[in-house]
Amino acid sequence: MRSPQQWNTPLKSLLRDLQSEDRKTENAALKELRRRFVGLDKGQQMQVIMHHLRREKSFREWAYTRLLDLWDESFEPIILGLWEQYHEEKCAWAVIRHFPLSYVLEHKEDLAIGKNRPFVIRRLCEDRSYTIDRDKLTPYEYIWILSTTGRDITTERAWGILFEATKEVCQAKDADDYGQGNTFSIKINKILYHLDKMDKSVITASYRNWYQSAIESITDSQIWDWYRIAKQLKLDGIRHPYDILADKLFMHLPELEMFIAGNKFSIQ
Repeated sequence: MRSPQQWNTPLKSLLRDLQSEDRKTENAALKELRRRFVGLDKGQQMQVIMHHLRREKSFREWAYTRLLDLWDESFEPIILGLWEQYHEEKCAWAVIRHFPLSYVLEHKEDLAIGKNRPFVIRRLCEDRSYTIDRDKLTPYEYIWILSTTGRDITTERAWGILFEATKEVCQAKDADDYGQGNTFSIKINKILYHLDKMDKSVITASYRNWYQSAIESITDSQIWDWYRIAKQLKLDGIRHPYDILADKLFMHLPELEMFIAGNKFSIQ
């Protein structure tokens, strides 16, 4: 059944209701202004964001996500105050992206809370002399930073990253990482994507050849068909396709390691 259409409340009324001492009226205005947010002009959007920043955490987090793109220097004092008071992970997003580079460098460890570390390091890479601490990053995070900041990687290190990532994927056997693409692993697919962007196609093509050889050219459709049939027949010992592929790759990891150690760097 179609929902009935209603006239919009006048914008001036909603903005006035933001100042209401009645929390129900204020929240109703905020809900409606969120719905219309994209269509508001800059001044009105800034007013809505500022009001959210003065509320409790769930409201502040709504504002933090908008400030990634909709930044104005007038927000810096309140964001600085909120960051120093609460040290919230999402508040750090705006600090990392928009505050002076010198501030980010001085407070890099505090800002690297939660999942923020690769974003802190990527921002610090605006200084071309900044040295990346590889040990503090996952293989994907490291390649992503290099790719998105225009930095290069040696052939030896690229192969080392691929080996490390493949070993981690095989050991973790995380079915949530299962994806269709160049490999069954979303993580490895992303690494290959960024290496291709960095003009390392010789390396990625060689890795894909090794991968196809390691899994004996079993296709996604084949292995998923077997899995579905086994589930339908309620057979014992059913294994997720990810487990099967991970085991096959793990068996061939010594070959990949020997190949890299031999400094050939091309698998035909």
